[in-house]
Amino acid sequence: MPKRKLSNVSQRKDGIFEARQTFGYKSDGKPIRKSFYGKTAGEALNKLEEYARQVENGLSLDSKSMTFAQWLEIWLREYKLQNLRPHTYDTYEHFIQKRIVPVLGRFPLMKLRPDQLQTFINNIRKDDGTTLSASTVKQIKVIISSALQQAVKNGLITRNPADALSLPKLNRKRKVGAYTKDEQIALLNSLENHRLYALFVVALGTGARIGEILAMSWKNIDFEANEIDITSTVSRTKDRSETGEIIGSSRKVDDTKTDAGKRTVPLTQEVKATLIAHRAQQDEERAKAHSAWIDNDLVFCNQLGGHMEYRNVTRLYENRRNAASIPTLNFHCLRHTFATNAITANMDYYYLSRIMGHTNISITLGTYAEYMPDKSRSEMKKMEGVLSIGEYSSGTALA
Repeated sequence: MPKRKLSNVSQRKDGIFEARQTFGYKSDGKPIRKSFYGKTAGEALNKLEEYARQVENGLSLDSKSMTFAQWLEIWLREYKLQNLRPHTYDTYEHFIQKRIVPVLGRFPLMKLRPDQLQTFINNIRKDDGTTLSASTVKQIKVIISSALQQAVKNGLITRNPADALSLPKLNRKRKVGAYTKDEQIALLNSLENHRLYALFVVALGTGARIGEILAMSWKNIDFEANEIDITSTVSRTKDRSETGEIIGSSRKVDDTKTDAGKRTVPLTQEVKATLIAHRAQQDEERAKAHSAWIDNDLVFCNQLGGHMEYRNVTRLYENRRNAASIPTLNFHCLRHTFATNAITANMDYYYLSRIMGHTNISITLGTYAEYMPDKSRSEMKKMEGVLSIGEYSSGTALA
């Protein structure tokens, strides 16, 4: 590896090293000089070389003319493409293109003010004018703040205007949608004799997410111990070149997003029996397919053993939901329905949180609080006699 040139690095009187270089010229002929600082010569030079690499990849030489939209594009490609899961990268790109850039993209990066960001966060809405969820607003704030913090590190701006941002106090979280017992029966009846009937039983009987269900393998089910290990999730994400351009899409199987997502879920006898019947049905499909069968060991697959498309499952669900004349809830509400069934059955909230794969119990309590009965009186009865002051119950004052 060639030795780096240090002739453009000098040490100031305060001991800080400065790496200085000219990067072209402005339209008026004046040179565009940039300085980068560090506690060591190597640190300052690293910052200069990083900036030079970004210039080669399209960074505007004149940071005064760079818009926030231009910087977001560079930040996403150079700093997030290799560091984020594909699905998370797609989400970042979606929020940037659909939410952030249309409102804030035109502003010069160097002139972006805290009040402009706060007004944006306070008034952000869905396309239909309804408010976004608190978690979505928080995620958008994280994207803005992270991008601007990198701009500070790169010397493009001197401070991060997002540091002053406050998340607005949103309306109280709406009650999550869930089906009643009769509606669940109606849905399952509409799916009777369908090859994917068991998929919906598993959704309602385990609370697993759709991506987790479509990634389930038979090797992860222990019928003797009556349990299933949930370790993976599948999703369709965009395929990208090294520079971030979209070149297609494909299904990707990955580990669950969090450690809590990796979990062992006990199976009820109803779910177990349904899965055993489903496996027998799948064996018949394998026999009919002969050599065309793709052995992926998937619990839920297409008729040739391959991965199923998420949209095909949701399309089937919507069709049968409408046929059953039950409320128009999305597929994810089957997971909510499992949780509300568990609460009704008096399942301990801690174990419900673990079965759901929540990072902590506060997520469970916050999401399903509306369905949790008020047990304060019955629980308080457990405190009767704890103070052992029965002899003073007649009203005798304590000394």
